Amino acid sequence: MAAAPGAFVVPPGSLVRLATTRQLSRDTDLLHAALHSRRLVLFKALLARVGHEHLPRGARAAFDRDWRLLARAETPAPDVARRLLDYPAVGGWVVDALNAPGPESLAAALHPLGGIAVGTALRTGVSLDTVLPTADGRLVLPGTGVHDARTPLVRVRTGRRGTLLTPVGRPARSVLLRPDGRGVGLGVGWDCLAVLPGSTGRLDDLGAGEAAPAADVRPRTDRTAWLTRWRAAVALLQAADPWRAAEVTRLVRSVVPMVPAGEGASSGTLRAAPWAVQTALPDTARRFAEVLVHELAHSKLAVLADLVALHRADGAAVHRVAWRKDPRPLGGVLQGTYAHLALADLWSRVAERPGAAPAARRTARARREEYRAQVADALPVLLDSHQLTEYGVRFTVSMKRHLTSLGSGPNSPYALSDSLSGDGDVR
Repeated sequence: MAAAPGAFVVPPGSLVRLATTRQLSRDTDLLHAALHSRRLVLFKALLARVGHEHLPRGARAAFDRDWRLLARAETPAPDVARRLLDYPAVGGWVVDALNAPGPESLAAALHPLGGIAVGTALRTGVSLDTVLPTADGRLVLPGTGVHDARTPLVRVRTGRRGTLLTPVGRPARSVLLRPDGRGVGLGVGWDCLAVLPGSTGRLDDLGAGEAAPAADVRPRTDRTAWLTRWRAAVALLQAADPWRAAEVTRLVRSVVPMVPAGEGASSGTLRAAPWAVQTALPDTARRFAEVLVHELAHSKLAVLADLVALHRADGAAVHRVAWRKDPRPLGGVLQGTYAHLALADLWSRVAERPGAAPAARRTARARREEYRAQVADALPVLLDSHQLTEYGVRFTVSMKRHLTSLGSGPNSPYALSDSLSGDGDVR
């Protein structure tokens, strides 16, 4: 595995642009490079932990085999392999493995590495010939799909035509995979992840990438509904805010269906798996568009926070915000403020777009003002906390400035309050 790049520097201009939620391509490139560097560091940390842990002999041998497979698969085309190594589910897996308590839990958590190696080889065209164990009869290739082999072992042979998966003892369930993850030939028991229309992201609805996938996970019967609603949400963004639509289709790597949580959160983003949107199926295209913008903001800030320290808070949940009933830690306030600023920005663009019908413009302005007020209430919590670093202050003041600019277009009847008119102190 290639060495991780050196330390990254966040230019002042990039920090300001990211704070507005509308960065340039070079700022996004910086986030991608930083994420990949961190992912490599986590893999190296996992290698070090395995080297020091007293694992069962079989588990250590399996890890050594899978690590060699991954190294071989990555070597000829590291840039191609990088896209899979940076896939959200891979990040979630490696963090879970690092956090596994004790040798037995770690041994179980290491199982998906073989599937990651095979998925990498599928993309880079490396030839492999090995036998991998399944989990409950399933071989998971993160970011690609799931082979329901229904056997404990699967032989994996890769070549120029693709990757042949042959369940040991059940050759009738063999499948030949093309580099794009599509199955050809018999194809029995293979389910690939669906492409999100208009993007390179995936609807990750097969449990692909889970450390211990359940045996009863099957393709969701409502996949068509998910893809239809995604397409409609992107179409709404393209009509109202083309830049934001392009950001969503370029940066979202996966949408992971969640079971609705009643009154709890219906969407979320894991810091270990940025660029993945976990959500219950939104009931409208407009709501889906909001979820995508909201969760993508969380991903951007999560990657940025791994680049630079934005605050020194201890994680105590002591701050009140308008969008939650329970107290929040300062880091949560910062994340929520940023995500709600992205939504205020979205609805401001919708409200000011040329040709909007009066009723649509009024609805958009009302939504903008709702989010704007929530951000306005939270900004003093951040700035008065005395727990922001220099980077954090600059970032928060830049958010404040951007909030001040929203609703100031020629079609807007709204004037921002005096409490938001100042620039604040930048240390």
